[in-house]
Amino acid sequence: MSEPFEKPWHGIATAGSASAAFANTLDWRLRANPVELLHTYIDLLRFARSVGFLSPAEANTLRRWAEKHPRAAQTALAQAIDLRESIAVIFQALARSKPIPSRALAELEGACQQASAARTLRAKDGAAEWNWREPQPVSDRPALAAALDAAQIVTSREVSARMRQCADDECGWFFLDTSRNRTRRWCSMKVCGNRNKVRRFYERSSAKKP
Repeated sequence: MSEPFEKPWHGIATAGSASAAFANTLDWRLRANPVELLHTYIDLLRFARSVGFLSPAEANTLRRWAEKHPRAAQTALAQAIDLRESIAVIFQALARSKPIPSRALAELEGACQQASAARTLRAKDGAAEWNWREPQPVSDRPALAAALDAAQIVTSREVSARMRQCADDECGWFFLDTSRNRTRRWCSMKVCGNRNKVRRFYERSSAKKP
């Protein structure tokens, strides 16, 4: 495995879905100045490798392509980020029980149509499975895979009803609430949950002071 892909992407397990984790590659989304985590196309490949969108060999194939075509790789990264933001708009609407904005949904639909055209059904072990038509991955494979994953959430009432956005005022991470009573509030109890618990403690302590 090539060095850029050896370190797993942080926070994937917290999200509960690959596309929610993709939306979370913009960190501290609710701050005035969010933190972009996808600085380069290699960052996108590391994320895609971590969530299983790409095999190690496929990730390295696209890394070599990016090294030879830096301008095209930058364009592919920009397009992936645009799609990520549309997915985030959709997930935020789901989390807030609001109508999904048509523009964001149209962009997701377009990406899914591209992905559908790039895939084919192939027989395997007495059944069939979806495979990508191209033997080698193309530059937009990570974004298209994210679109397909997001579409599975959007088109399932049961799953989409579980979409949440962290209750922290600055975090903004998305996750699927799989808790028994659907009462999960934080992306991580150890991080945002604990931080808010400490903050509330100090607020109560300050209020009691004369």
